[in-house]
Amino acid sequence: MPSSLADPYLKTVRAKEHLEDLRERLRLFRESQPCRISREDDFKNQRHIIRSEIKSIPDKLPLIVGDFLYCLRSSLDQLVWALAFQIGMYPKKTQFPIFDHVDAGKFKGCTSGVPAQAVSIIESLQPYHRRDAAAIKSDPLWRLNKLCNIDKHRRIPTDAVASDYSFPDFPRQFVSLIEFDNDAGVISIPLSLKSKMTLDPTAAVHVFFGDSYEGVRCNFTDLESIYDFVTVGVIPRFTGFFK
Repeated sequence: MPSSLADPYLKTVRAKEHLEDLRERLRLFRESQPCRISREDDFKNQRHIIRSEIKSIPDKLPLIVGDFLYCLRSSLDQLVWALAFQIGMYPKKTQFPIFDHVDAGKFKGCTSGVPAQAVSIIESLQPYHRRDAAAIKSDPLWRLNKLCNIDKHRRIPTDAVASDYSFPDFPRQFVSLIEFDNDAGVISIPLSLKSKMTLDPTAAVHVFFGDSYEGVRCNFTDLESIYDFVTVGVIPRFTGFFK
């Protein structure tokens, strides 16, 4: 490993530790039977109502996500600093730019002192090269930067939802009569079929991190993908600039 890339790589190692910690805590949360089921009869509408409620997500989960994001984002900033330092200057105010629109002046300031070929690589990675707004918001670097800023200045909103319901003993011929309101966590069936559902439905619980208002919402797999993109798709492209 090039010595000047030691610090960026150490940051990614620490990010990986946070990611594995998050993986384990999510496993424990899912195994704690977080989804509670309650049932009641709606005689007026002749429906049998099943409500699912998910217990609160442990406070440490969004904190761990924030630490993960900070380390991963820092690895990129330290990469740019190392690239500029390599030519013998002491860089100031450098950072890895992540832009959703072209800003040549700001981009130049972020990469001051960085070799021109390295600058070209950084520019090629910018989210604004994506084909449209939706593609930009799916870009791993855009997501990393947005989530990191949300965590730094606000908080990482975290929520869990139950989905992928299964009905262990409910006759298949009546499944089409089941109605779902996922936002409210409500399932209903005709009251006349109540006796045919003797067991509570089961559901997979999914945890998401992000902010729907900002257009970014990630599950654990998404966070893994962001990590892989930075550690496999970005940092190794710059090893040739270090002796």
